[in-house]
Amino acid sequence: MAKKIFPLVSGLLALTGIIASLLLSAPPAMAHKNQSSSSASAVAEASTTVNNPEDAPMAMAWPTEPGMGMEMDHKKPKTFGGRLVSWLGAWHPAVIHFPIALLLTVALLEVLAAARKKPVYNAGNKVLLAFATAGGFAAAALGWANAGLPAADDGTALTWHRWIGTLIPFVYLLLWRLKRPAETAVNQPSSRLYETTLVVAVALILIQAYLGGDVTHGAGHMAF
Repeated sequence: MAKKIFPLVSGLLALTGIIASLLLSAPPAMAHKNQSSSSASAVAEASTTVNNPEDAPMAMAWPTEPGMGMEMDHKKPKTFGGRLVSWLGAWHPAVIHFPIALLLTVALLEVLAAARKKPVYNAGNKVLLAFATAGGFAAAALGWANAGLPAADDGTALTWHRWIGTLIPFVYLLLWRLKRPAETAVNQPSSRLYETTLVVAVALILIQAYLGGDVTHGAGHMAF
């Protein structure tokens, strides 16, 4: 039992740790230049106008407000096509949770099947991966609609989030291709290549989730 589970868990932890350490050691993601300058000028103006700390309002702006960490500040398009793309992109945060949950469920079932030595637990994972793949491609397309085309002033987190998010659906597709059909998987354990790809996919999902929070809520959003 331990021989089957240990490579999955240790490989996932090692890969996640390496990628996370590289991202965390990099400089914090910068917001768009115009947002950074406007935020800095607003802070400077506030510091000069408030002389007594007791007179300052006890209000805190959300991190998602303009100039408070968001890397994307969308202006409403004027054309119908532009507004349609913008509206579709707004669905990205909702749709992305569907393929993420399916992949993590697949990984959990694979670990459970290895621990109990019962391949029947993960026999239906090919069907789950099919839905996850379809949802992954939909979420990636909506992500491009939400973020727009790459720009020179895109922050580090947004750039990594964009391209990792573009890669992940193809990793899902590879997993679906490697997973044996239910009739075969019910009696045979998963292949090593499939297990390795699954570990990589879960690690990418965890890193992508962190980057998504970094883009939405600003650098250091997971600080304790």
